[in-house]
Amino acid sequence: MLADSIELIPKLVMALVILIIGWILAKIIAGIVKKLLVKTPLDELAAKLNDIDLVSKANIKIVPSGILSKILYYTILLFSVVAAADALSMEAISNLLSDIIAFIPRLLVAGIVLLIGIFIADFVKDIITTVCQSLGIPSAKMIGGFVFWFIFLTSLVSAMGQAGIETEFIMSNLSLLLGGGVFAFALGYGIASKDMMSNFLASFYSKDKVKIGNKITIGGVTGEVIDMDNNSMTLQTGTKRIFVPLKKLSSENLEIHDE
Repeated sequence: MLADSIELIPKLVMALVILIIGWILAKIIAGIVKKLLVKTPLDELAAKLNDIDLVSKANIKIVPSGILSKILYYTILLFSVVAAADALSMEAISNLLSDIIAFIPRLLVAGIVLLIGIFIADFVKDIITTVCQSLGIPSAKMIGGFVFWFIFLTSLVSAMGQAGIETEFIMSNLSLLLGGGVFAFALGYGIASKDMMSNFLASFYSKDKVKIGNKITIGGVTGEVIDMDNNSMTLQTGTKRIFVPLKKLSSENLEIHDE
């Protein structure tokens, strides 16, 4: 036992030296890489990502220069631990750590795919919300939010696939959930916004018939049109203001008085 212990001492010294050198190299290289990344526009891009509701509400601050330098730091440390385990002839630990190192690139790619997916989801959400608001479609923010989560979940599943996680079962169930969600949303939204959509469509068909300043009679009410949007028009009748839904333009008799 004493002879075996004496033979082990040089291996322990070698393993310790490897670990110390690995730690020093990890600190130096990670520090250099962080300084180089700070000079790139990566952190500025991440600042936009941190403004997204999903990221800001999760209290997560993404700084690529810090994250990538830390990943590099721990990767070099893992390499030094593997080398130290090889010096001690500890094959089980060496193989385990080698598998972890081999998994890091997959995990990095999965993270990039997820971040790109969040960027795209937020970009598309803003476009759809703006378009719906400009057209006067009701619940524009809700529609944009639904699209955001649809793209985000799709990106999340893709990222899990890049990481080597089996996603066939998740994808099949997610497809059912999304299909049911879309159907339920469309049905509920259609029923709830029936009157709003009627007014919205009526604004397209009747916008050239009635203009602000016209004196009209509709539904037994006579007044001057003083305001008009995508859902209703406002009539001034003496001292009263009456709001008339635009769908009445196509469902009731409309009389426009000549000045």
